Amino acid sequence: MPTPTTPAAQPETRAPFRMLEVPYDSGHRDVRHGAGPGALAAAGAAHRLASRGAVVDHARIELDIPGGFTLEAATGTEVMRRVADDVATHPGHVPVVLAGNCGVTLGVVAGLRAAAPDRRVAVLWFDAHGDLQTPATSASGFFDGMGFAMMGGRCWQALAATVPGHAPLPDERAVLVGGHALDHDERVLLAATPAPAWLSVEDIRADRTDAVLDRVAASSDAVHIHVDLDVHDPSVAPANSYAKPGGLLPEEVRDVVAAAVARLPLASATVASWDPAVDVGHRMRDTGLALLEHLATLAAGARAS
Repeated sequence: MPTPTTPAAQPETRAPFRMLEVPYDSGHRDVRHGAGPGALAAAGAAHRLASRGAVVDHARIELDIPGGFTLEAATGTEVMRRVADDVATHPGHVPVVLAGNCGVTLGVVAGLRAAAPDRRVAVLWFDAHGDLQTPATSASGFFDGMGFAMMGGRCWQALAATVPGHAPLPDERAVLVGGHALDHDERVLLAATPAPAWLSVEDIRADRTDAVLDRVAASSDAVHIHVDLDVHDPSVAPANSYAKPGGLLPEEVRDVVAAAVARLPLASATVASWDPAVDVGHRMRDTGLALLEHLATLAAGARAS
């Protein structure tokens, strides 16, 4: 396995990260979105996390799939289980997961809960899409389009219960950030009560971020930052083939992340769904790398204070 990374001649600020590559998209390894984690790692992701003096352990999830035959939901859930096990067996680290699919975050948060059952972890889910579809509302059947709904106990709960440490995420600790390509049923859900909070692009630009984050912080002890890179406007560069106009700019994403970490300690993070094949001039790759360095800076500042 890769060895720990730490930069030379840096301040003694030790916030240990565990950078975990999870190179699967719909059960398939190293293709489409699944190619993103390895490409981010090859471009220096670990060094970005180590840029403020942190030790970074680096590992990769690998499945043994007999004959290479996959079932999307079953294989996707097995990935979640492997991630949960890894997170739970490395307490004291801040997991930073480079993921092909968004549903991996269920495994991250489950692993945190397995290690510390009383810790209330909020989830900020940055995504162009709601990922709040269910088998009853999805016209595509795309399992990863149901990841946030699955976390919240709205679907696939028999499968979710097989992930060590999983419990449905309470709505008061769940925020969809930057969602701008939502389907009708997702919009209906978000307008109902109870439901996750929705911090839209318009809300962020109208300075309504603080009110939402203050409510979440009141019922939480730490925060997981989940960033599907297609939350960014494709004018930066398309993150994947699902990217839609109307998204956030990189500095807007980083500002919301900073506001969250100013209120709650960073428990973990996921950077997901980058397809290198649709990037333009490595701009989305570099946006992801800059976000990782931003997380390292925020974690170092929190540890020093």
